[in-house]
Amino acid sequence: MKKLISLGLIILISFIGCSKTEENKQTDDAKPVSVTDCVKKEINKELKLTGTIYPWEEAALAAQMAARIRKIYVKEGDFVKQGDLLVQMDDAQLTQIELQYNDAAKDFERAEKLKREGAISDQAYDKSKVLFETLKSNYDKILENTRLRAPFSGVITAKYMNDGELFLMAPNQNRGVPAILYLMNLGELKIKINVPEADAYKLKTGNSVLVTSDLLPNEKFSGTVSRISPVVDQNTKTVLSEIRLINRGGKLKVGSFAKVSIKFGKSVELIIPSTAVLTDVLTGQSFVFVNENGKAKKKFVQTGMQFNGNSVIISGLGENESVITTGQQVLKDGDSIQIFTE
Repeated sequence: MKKLISLGLIILISFIGCSKTEENKQTDDAKPVSVTDCVKKEINKELKLTGTIYPWEEAALAAQMAARIRKIYVKEGDFVKQGDLLVQMDDAQLTQIELQYNDAAKDFERAEKLKREGAISDQAYDKSKVLFETLKSNYDKILENTRLRAPFSGVITAKYMNDGELFLMAPNQNRGVPAILYLMNLGELKIKINVPEADAYKLKTGNSVLVTSDLLPNEKFSGTVSRISPVVDQNTKTVLSEIRLINRGGKLKVGSFAKVSIKFGKSVELIIPSTAVLTDVLTGQSFVFVNENGKAKKKFVQTGMQFNGNSVIISGLGENESVITTGQQVLKDGDSIQIFTE
């Protein structure tokens, strides 16, 4: 009997020892992490992005047919007003069509007088009218083609040809299209920005925008959202949008970068530290690890705007979930974790 009791004690002690060994092993394998709770806070919703500056309007100015340039009246850097004459092309063809047009105008004037008197047939009148209208259209077209005028007010930013040169309608190597002059409206500008898909749904045309530049640290410019693309870029998951603003004093330069800040007011959002958010290398999706009973649980999330080191969580997490904020880079789904306070 004593032998049986002794054997039972040995087995019990061995079982307890194995359990403690296994527990110690699990503790040794647990990876150290820090956690924080998902919380809801009222925040000032502000979207900050960087965009590129473009002229509000721009145009490559060229004749509609091959011809010799008689005179260019402007040089690079000149400001011109809408309707100003910029280039005079050779007008030999214009002179010829002008004579025909003037003759047709006189004939049509006589035909109208005879029609009022009932002294001309409808067929003869219609023939005179068609000829006059055809020659007038040709004359106006050639006149417009030989005298290039500014389609809008702006600055001549490039002059590609000189007086006397033959314009052959060949694409300009700098622009890829035929051009004698290049005109830009630099008084107004547009800034193109790529807005994250989630934030684009909150954006509206007319939203006020604050624009700054690192090159002008003491300057601030006001603008508005003027255009929002109706489609999402499938590669970047962003929406192309445009900001319109007055280029006060001509200080902002086309082609440079600008910082854009768009405020949406206040709202209550679910937020976590941005450092907790990782990116899946295979899918490109954002994810986090949360603590579930001492195990790391991988959860995919959709993030929104970022501010002060925090990210807004649109979907994928609930309030008060325990998100791992440090040590998550080496975790795998299901890993044992040991929580340390930061």
